[in-house]
Amino acid sequence: MVRETPPHSVPALRGGRTALTEQAQALLAGTTARDKLADEIVVLDVSALTTVADFLVICSGESTRQVKAVAEAVDEALSREGVRLLRSEGVEHGRWILLDYGAIIVHVFHREARQFYNLDRLWADASTVALPPQQRSPERRRQPSRENEADLL
Repeated sequence: MVRETPPHSVPALRGGRTALTEQAQALLAGTTARDKLADEIVVLDVSALTTVADFLVICSGESTRQVKAVAEAVDEALSREGVRLLRSEGVEHGRWILLDYGAIIVHVFHREARQFYNLDRLWADASTVALPPQQRSPERRRQPSRENEADLL
C-alpha cells in the first residue's frame, strides 16, 4: 500500500499522544533551543535516510549549564504538547545530551563536543528544515571587553 502523505505530515503517536506533526515537534524543539540562546541550531529531515527517526535537531551551548538548560527547556516544551520522552542520555555530564522522542531526536552539544562528533557532516545528505522567523530578538549577555574590565572593578 502506498502512503498518501509522508510520515511527518500526520500527527505523531510514537512518542506520545499529541496533535503536533513530527515536523512541528522538531520545529518546536528548535525554536525552544533558540529561545534559550543555543547556537548553530539545525533541524534535519532524515526520514528518507534512516528508520531511527524522522527529524534530528542539533544545537550547541557554550557551557554545560547552558547545554542542560536548553535540553530541559526543550523537554518541557514538548512535554506540554503531549510528546513523551522515550529516553535521554548525557544529562548528568552536560557535554552531549540526547533526547529521544521516537519521531524526533534532539542533540544538545557543548561546542567542543559538537565539533568532535560532527553529526552535521554525518547527516549532510539530509534536507534542512528552516526554523520560523524569530518573533523577538533575545539579547545575549555580552562579556566585557578586556579594555573595559578595569572599569568593572
